Amino acid sequence: MADLFSTDPTDRTSVAKMSDSEEEALTTRDYQEIAEEIEKYKRDPETSEMFVSGWDDADVGVDIVKNPKANPIDHILWAAENGELETIKDILSNQPGLVHAKDADGYSPLHRASYSNHIHVISHLLSVGANVHSKTELGWTPLHSACKWNNYAAAARLLAAGADPAALSNGELTPLHLLSSIGQSKSTLLILFLREDVVEIAQKPNNSNETPKILACGHGIYAPLFDMVLPAASHIRSLEFTCNPYIRN
Repeated sequence: MADLFSTDPTDRTSVAKMSDSEEEALTTRDYQEIAEEIEKYKRDPETSEMFVSGWDDADVGVDIVKNPKANPIDHILWAAENGELETIKDILSNQPGLVHAKDADGYSPLHRASYSNHIHVISHLLSVGANVHSKTELGWTPLHSACKWNNYAAAARLLAAGADPAALSNGELTPLHLLSSIGQSKSTLLILFLREDVVEIAQKPNNSNETPKILACGHGIYAPLFDMVLPAASHIRSLEFTCNPYIRN
């Protein structure tokens, strides 16, 4: 009877350790099963949309092809993402229309080169007719893709080609919204702040009624840039500031 109700601390420790170990193993297994179940639903076209948020997450659903060289569309998309300019030139020399190719999510070669920051590929694609305003299924332009990853050189090149910094995604996000919600975005922010229309763009709310400045205050560290740049930009564009007396009058 004494053994049955033993109060030996060593025995209790052993039991406790065993219980902790069993609980930890069970929790790990459960999490693994949950993760596998989520991945299964993400791959299923009928349920994949459940995992797309109002933020238009660019990481969800980007086509991953096991053998990108199996057909020309997959090949040029792969080449654009990986900066393989000579491969792109070779493909387009035979099938120039593939400059407008898209994957299942609407990403074109220009989108892929933009989020990978391959400037030489972006320039060539633009030179052979790539559409700088092309949109994905979620409404992202190549400029959205460049801004999502703070690729300032890609953003500058796209803007020079006529990309619209006020373009809205399906979630009513401008590229400036995306920049404002990430931590390391100073370089690309400054490029967009040079735009004459930045004052209006910075005041656009998304579908959650958040402006880029609100997002910068909550997510990034560059909210003070909005306070520094926007009032100055607004003043410079005002009639009182202009040096043209005919406009002032």
